[in-house]
Amino acid sequence: MLHQRRSSPPPSPAKAVSRIASAPCRLHEQDPSLSPSPPSSKAPECYLPKADAVIGHRGLGSNLGPKSLDTLEGYFAGRIRENTMLSFKTAATCGADFVELDVQVTKDGVPVVWHDDWIHYKHFGEEEKVMTRTIREMTIAEFKQLSYMATVCPERPVVLMRKFDKKSDEFRPWVCRQEDELPTLETVLKGLPIYVGINLELKFEDEHTHVERKELEDRIAAIMACLDQHCSAGRKIVLSSFSPDACTIVSELNPVYPLMMLTDAGVIKYEDERRNSLEAAKKLAVDLKLAGVVLLSHVIPDASMLRDFAAQGLLFMSYGERNNDGAYSLNQLTMGMRGVIVDDVLGVHNAVSARAALSLA
Repeated sequence: MLHQRRSSPPPSPAKAVSRIASAPCRLHEQDPSLSPSPPSSKAPECYLPKADAVIGHRGLGSNLGPKSLDTLEGYFAGRIRENTMLSFKTAATCGADFVELDVQVTKDGVPVVWHDDWIHYKHFGEEEKVMTRTIREMTIAEFKQLSYMATVCPERPVVLMRKFDKKSDEFRPWVCRQEDELPTLETVLKGLPIYVGINLELKFEDEHTHVERKELEDRIAAIMACLDQHCSAGRKIVLSSFSPDACTIVSELNPVYPLMMLTDAGVIKYEDERRNSLEAAKKLAVDLKLAGVVLLSHVIPDASMLRDFAAQGLLFMSYGERNNDGAYSLNQLTMGMRGVIVDDVLGVHNAVSARAALSLA
């Protein structure tokens, strides 16, 4: 039987539980014209998030998220390392219906959870030298050697580095208050409670890095094989990607799972015109029979555009820092967004739950 909702709350830390609103469901008045027509997607509805879904960005939030959420030594280092089992499970405890995570494939064909295009790290005793590699250049054994390393010392010979300021090229140790292993996709599929859905973003190189189609196909095939082998019946899964080529390949595989196109609608200009506008993203979604589009939250279109999406059977979700404003997220959900991807999982969950409680009063 497919699990559409949680049957009971998961075990959770007392502090988190005490702060979570107790409203049992989420209701709001929504323009019926924004409800999608029968979907053009090849994927069944049972895998999609329910209405008003709160989706935890990289789990409990990106380690480059809003500084107001947490600060350490003058820059945001993060409460919990992003894209780890600890982050995913804590997000679920704080009310996330789904967690969003990023998947790349190692040199030897293992799907792993990692966001950035590059991995930067230093070895013990090498004060100045920062090593830079990509996931596809590393074996799974090399990737695991970087895991759980917080400080450089003989016992922990490697430390992850990151540029925390977009205006600076300075690397700083990527140290989080709570560390955890860097997981494989298999680890997440086996270890995350079944009631937590997964929005799995397929990550690939930027458009300036040439990748042969065969290599792209092989990496996508490795991810799909992992899902086929390790995804439990009843798990809600949504795939997404910024890459039109990846969306095309996944669509050609006729996957079981819903697939959505990610877009910033032209905020950043790309050589590939399919990435440069909301209209282009919509056309790609219709042509490939995708489930819908995931939009950057501060370029949300007007209601007429959303009605046009809905009329063609397309769903829409959003991502971006503005979603951490509970009122802004609520407004999007009222407009017909199926879900919002957020760093402040607890805050947005509480805002949505509070509105649901008022609607029941």
